[in-house]
This record gives sequence, C-alpha cells and structure tokens, in this order.
Amino acid sequence: MVKPLLKQLRAKVENAHGLTDTTKSDILRLVTDLERQTAGNTAIHSAAAKHGGAQLTDLVEKLEISHPDITNLANRIATMLGNVGI
Repeated sequence: MVKPLLKQLRAKVENAHGLTDTTKSDILRLVTDLERQTAGNTAIHSAAAKHGGAQLTDLVEKLEISHPDITNLANRIATMLGNVGI
C-alpha cells in the first residue's frame, strides 16, 4: 500500500519544475529512506521511519504553497505511515 505512493511521490518530485536541486535531492533521499525502512518490520526500521517521517513532514510544510500536488501526496504518505505505526 505504501510502495505505490512512494513511487508516485518519487516520480512527481523528479518531474517537478521550480524545486531547487537541494530540495529535490532532500526529498528524494527521504523517499529512498522511507522505501528502505518500510521494507522491513524490525523495531530499528520502525524508529528510523518515524524520524524520516518527521523530516518529510517538515519538507511538506515548506512546499505546501509552491507545490500543492506534491504536498498532498506527501501528506497522504506521512498519514499512512503514521496509521500503521511507522
């Protein structure tokens, strides 16, 4: 369930115009971290995913005005991860 949303987020970020290279790189790094962390079910992965989710939330807040489509998708991912305890 999370994998398709992360894949969709990655595609939107990669194709987004108007994002700085640093912002794009930061978001893609977080997506990669979340993909890796959600693949396992250990407590270590869970704790790391919570940290990654917090960073993702911070980036989402910064992008809300300039990139509403990306923001909406990222919020859905963060909410879904939170709902499953990650």
